[in-house]
Amino acid sequence: MDWHDWQHALLEAIADPAQASAAELDLNPAGLAVYRNNYRIGLIDALAHSHPVCRELVGEDFFTALAREYVKSHASNSGNLHRYGASFADFIAGFEHCRDLPYLADVARLEWAVHRSYYAEDAQPLDTSALAAVAPEQWEALIFAPLPDVALCRAGSPALSIWRAHREQGPLDGLLALPSENALVYRDRGEVKTLALNDARHAFYAALFSGEPLAAAIEAAQAFDADFDLQPALLGLFQPPLLASIHIRQGEIE
Repeated sequence: MDWHDWQHALLEAIADPAQASAAELDLNPAGLAVYRNNYRIGLIDALAHSHPVCRELVGEDFFTALAREYVKSHASNSGNLHRYGASFADFIAGFEHCRDLPYLADVARLEWAVHRSYYAEDAQPLDTSALAAVAPEQWEALIFAPLPDVALCRAGSPALSIWRAHREQGPLDGLLALPSENALVYRDRGEVKTLALNDARHAFYAALFSGEPLAAAIEAAQAFDADFDLQPALLGLFQPPLLASIHIRQGEIE
């Protein structure tokens, strides 16, 4: 085994105990155990950093145990720990011991969106003049690309209110009785902000941001609200600025 292969095997052995053993790598078992423990602690700390409200909701001991279970089956695939935890919310949703906390996965999904928005790369937002430059007969074929810091979260619980209450140390009584909330996450002047969206507006933005043309996005919104008002929904793409570009088949308009 050459040096490069040995390094690769060591990293795999640290991340996954089922991989090469200490003997195969000519290492002291106790030393490999220390590396593995430090690796797990680093990932658990990364999850605690990106999901502080979830940690508050369930308490440090429960959260650490939950994160430990996640780390067992989810290795980091990047040297940047800010990218670790993308599937944590899905893991929570399917974790047996979280069945009595149906809102926890929604809060985790929102926290991950906030976390990724904060660390997203900077990009120049699209100006409204770009939309004005498009001929009216081409509008239905328009495709919209969001800024890197923009994310949508659909939830089956009042996750946004729960998250805000914990962040702002506001009253917690009665939060679980609130209706479900969808959220828009974006960054404004370096600060991550959130906005509640009704089902129609969420469906409209979700369709657009997934690459559907404007006509299809309107249909998606009208499935929730037959009287969906397009004008404020379009304005909401520019105030706050959510778009990086728009394009039609003939080319891109920036």
